[in-house]
Amino acid sequence: MTIRASALIGAVLLAATAAPAFAQDDALISKNQTIYDAEGKRVGKVTRVLEDGSALVIYKGKVVRIGAATLTNGEGKVSTSLSKKELARLD
Repeated sequence: MTIRASALIGAVLLAATAAPAFAQDDALISKNQTIYDAEGKRVGKVTRVLEDGSALVIYKGKVVRIGAATLTNGEGKVSTSLSKKELARLD
């Protein structure tokens, strides 16, 4: 394999792995948004959005992953369908 072919393969692989980052623009949530629980009370700010749309939030001193399936964004306010009791059980 020539150096040129190796470089081309490397560029293709790099482009393929970088593509999911662009999907973040269409994400339901973004870093630093506040998430509210099912009762409308503040849970915390998003510290990281994962590729699957889940959010990492510091809740009661620990990092918890809130699944994308539980999140909704209505009028710029992100809410989870989880209660405080359910959030306390998350890892």
